[in-house]
Amino acid sequence: MRAGFDETSNDQRSKAELDAWWDHPFGRTRPDGRIDVRCLNGGAHDRSSALGVADSYDEACALAEEKQANWVRQREQPIPSCRDGKIIMVRQPQRPDEQEVILGEYQPEQESSGA
Repeated sequence: MRAGFDETSNDQRSKAELDAWWDHPFGRTRPDGRIDVRCLNGGAHDRSSALGVADSYDEACALAEEKQANWVRQREQPIPSCRDGKIIMVRQPQRPDEQEVILGEYQPEQESSGA
C-alpha cells in the first residue's frame, strides 16, 4: 500500500490501484493486537472505509466478508432521481472509473387543466 493511500480521493486513483484494491477488504494491526478491517469500496470518497475491528485474523475475515457483502448489496440498489421533469431510476457507478446506469425513465402524469 503506497504512502498517502488513505489521503487520496477515489476519483484520483489510477486504474491499476482501483484494480488492486477496489472491493478487496484488508486489515491493519493495531498496537493492542486487534485488527482494523477496511476496504476501498466507495463508502468514503477520499479514503478506505472502516468495516470494523476484530480480535483475531479469523474474526477479521468473517467481519470483512459480512460487511463488504452488505455494502455491495446496498451500493447496487436503484436510486430514484429527478431530471428534466422525469423520474429516472439509476444504479450508481460501482467504481469511480465507471458511469451510472440508467435503469428506466418515467414521466409523471400531468394534471389536466381543462375547463
